[in-house]
Amino acid sequence: MKEEAKKVLKKLEEHGYEAYFVGGCVRDWLLHRPVHDIDICTNAHPGDIMNLFPDHIPTGLQHGTITVKQDGYLFEVTTFRTEGTYEDFRRPSEVHYVNEVVEDLARRDFTINAMAMKYNKELIDPFFGLEDVNDHVIRAVGDASRRFQEDALRLVRGVRFASQLGFQIEDETRNAMRDNAPLLIHIAVERVRDECNKLIDSKHPDKGFQYAQQTKLFQAIPVLQQLFDQSTIHLWRLQTVESVMHKWVVLLFAADFSWEQSRELCQYLKMSRKEEETITYLMQQIMFLQPTWDQCQSIDWTRFIMKFGLERCYDLEKVLDALWWNDLSKKQGTLQSAFDNMAVKTLKELAVDGSDIRKISDQKQGPWIQQTLEYLWERTVTGGLTNESETLLMAAKDFMRCDKSTSG
Repeated sequence: MKEEAKKVLKKLEEHGYEAYFVGGCVRDWLLHRPVHDIDICTNAHPGDIMNLFPDHIPTGLQHGTITVKQDGYLFEVTTFRTEGTYEDFRRPSEVHYVNEVVEDLARRDFTINAMAMKYNKELIDPFFGLEDVNDHVIRAVGDASRRFQEDALRLVRGVRFASQLGFQIEDETRNAMRDNAPLLIHIAVERVRDECNKLIDSKHPDKGFQYAQQTKLFQAIPVLQQLFDQSTIHLWRLQTVESVMHKWVVLLFAADFSWEQSRELCQYLKMSRKEEETITYLMQQIMFLQPTWDQCQSIDWTRFIMKFGLERCYDLEKVLDALWWNDLSKKQGTLQSAFDNMAVKTLKELAVDGSDIRKISDQKQGPWIQQTLEYLWERTVTGGLTNESETLLMAAKDFMRCDKSTSG
């Protein structure tokens, strides 16, 4: 654990309070995984915590949580508590402060997350979480159905933990997931999306998909259930791309989603505008290339760069490489070499601009200016036209003359 976090525990203990590392940070420490978010629980009440640590943020005061600043790091410190009834399958209607850490651990989701550890590394483990960590098992704390009915997001979190850790979900917990899966409809779609992002970006997505299928986890969200049911054949390919956005494209293609269906899924999950546009674009281009992929000896990357820009083409290259494994590297030519060979890489690099084009024509300003510039760019890239203003203006006159005669 970070030394800065240990200082927080030590200060609480020095003032007569109990204090523990708790939850996922203890689990990850036991698994020798990188520890990121460090949570602390204590019998000190919020007012006591704020008095001890003047540099703080009352982030979750209504639930007993204070964010403490220590040497530039932030740590959430929460008073031992139990929780009242859950009215929306997500948040408790009220919390009650308690004096025993065991009572606090009893409200948590899974045994592997229901352990607390003192500053001296003494483990508090009333629900045998260490045993489940060693056995690679995900098991709900106490009554599994009750845990999921308290917070339906735990349904997806359990499957996500299986994906991240490579653990098995214990039978009773898995059965309770299946029985309570319809409750997921009550959870904000953004929270579900975030858990799905972590699942598909994990080391063992096959386990997550396996349990999502077995439990019909997303039955309340048919478009997601369809995706998880149909895309298992390409799961190994998820490891060949780094971006979560690219992983979504691999899954959508594997599930035989059209680009229209892909866009609808992005909108349903409330992805960002950029994510929606990129995923839709990639699905469109993949579906365009797929029918002739086996016969295709090269991709005309120059045309793609001119139409969509280099960044989008990099996205496309990465996804194509994942879908067709290393076939792309066997094709003649690469995206980078195509870009390097472009004499003029963007419209802005042309030796003439729109004002130059207007000066050689008596036409009113209109889309013809952009069309002329794009023609000149294409000629400099693919037709051997030199990027010199005099040469370009002569070519522009020829183009406009030809365009007039054609339209006339």
